[in-house]
Order: sequence, then C-alpha cells, then structure tokens
Amino acid sequence: MKGLKLILVFILLFFSVSFNSCKKEPAYMNDGILTGFDQRVCACCGGLMITFSNNITPYSADFKLIDNWSEIGIQPGDKFPVYVKVDWEPATGSICSHIIITRFKRK
Repeated sequence: MKGLKLILVFILLFFSVSFNSCKKEPAYMNDGILTGFDQRVCACCGGLMITFSNNITPYSADFKLIDNWSEIGIQPGDKFPVYVKVDWEPATGSICSHIIITRFKRK
C-alpha cells in the first residue's frame, strides 16, 4: 500500500513538472537589425532606426524609426548593430514611417 502511494505521488509529480515546463512562446513578427540612432534633422527624423533587411549600414536600406526606443532598453551609447526579434505596429498619428515596438527580444 505504501509503495502504491509512492508511485502515485511520483507519477503526479512527473506530470505536473512536465506540463508546467512546456510553455511555448509565440513566434515574433519580424527579425530586425537596430542600426543606430537617426542623426538627420528634419520633420520626420529622429529615433532608433530598425531595418528588416540584412543590411547593417545605416541609411543604406529601407528602415523605420522606433518611437518608443527608451522603453525597450536601448541607449544611445549601445554598440550597433543589434540583432533583434520584434513585434511592432505603425505609430498612430505619425505621417512618417515611425513604429511602436510591442514585443522585443535581442538575438
């Protein structure tokens, strides 16, 4: 009887640990490269530049500007390029190609 209880406890423990450790994170929308901060002076300039191509040279490929860069932990003194995975959405009220990062992970 005591051996049966021990086996049941072991089985319950095994299943509870197995199911709790198998949480799969949903896939990210895009892989991106943070190429640095936009140094241009214009109405639609400023912010952190991200490209979704494989080009790490700032301004040489199509890029978007991140409005909420301070919320994701990137600072002007960081070393670029930074390879990331992101979810994003267009910035509301922006007439330029600014975006808001909704989920962020360094590679």
